[in-house]
Amino acid sequence: MSMSTYKTMALTEKFKKDISTLRAAANGEIFLDVKNPKLFKKVRRFYENEGVVFSGEPLDDYEMLMEYLFQDLETVEIQ
Repeated sequence: MSMSTYKTMALTEKFKKDISTLRAAANGEIFLDVKNPKLFKKVRRFYENEGVVFSGEPLDDYEMLMEYLFQDLETVEIQ
């Protein structure tokens, strides 16, 4: 099992009740930091724990986080 597959499984397991919200955010339908700031912080912490280094620039960090989220959720749909 590849590391990215493991990370994706960990993401979906950890946030399984919030997957539809995360998918909406990743698709640009909602702004996660506005709609659900607590969930946004948890997801950001999840990626930081996975080794993602954010720049400290809020807009750039949000974009980066959504890209990771989009890729990981897309992987879930394929399986």
